[in-house]
Amino acid sequence: MAAVSWLILLCTYPDFARWQAADFARHHEDYTRKVGRVVGPLLLLQLGGHLWLAIAGQTWPALAVVLACWALTALWSVPCHRRLQREGPASPALGSLIRSHAWRTALWTLLAMDSIRRAAG
Repeated sequence: MAAVSWLILLCTYPDFARWQAADFARHHEDYTRKVGRVVGPLLLLQLGGHLWLAIAGQTWPALAVVLACWALTALWSVPCHRRLQREGPASPALGSLIRSHAWRTALWTLLAMDSIRRAAG
């Protein structure tokens, strides 16, 4: 999730501002549908894996980070996407979406670093 998140943060969301306002709603809807097909299963696998590890007594804090990412997504990022869909690329929601995603990217990066550390022993 960290790698996908960095790609979205550095490439995709900043490009939203360059999309034509007339076609923005259609392109944004296509984007969210397509990215959901990729990110949705990854999020579910990540949640399931960390839930399994937490139940096995290995890493409750990592599960808390995953849940924080889910909460940020549901409570901040999704409403920004909905507002962008209505208002277009000039909406202040774009800046808010980028800020919300920066927080999620930071958390997913910390989680990835922890996972690499654990895997390395």
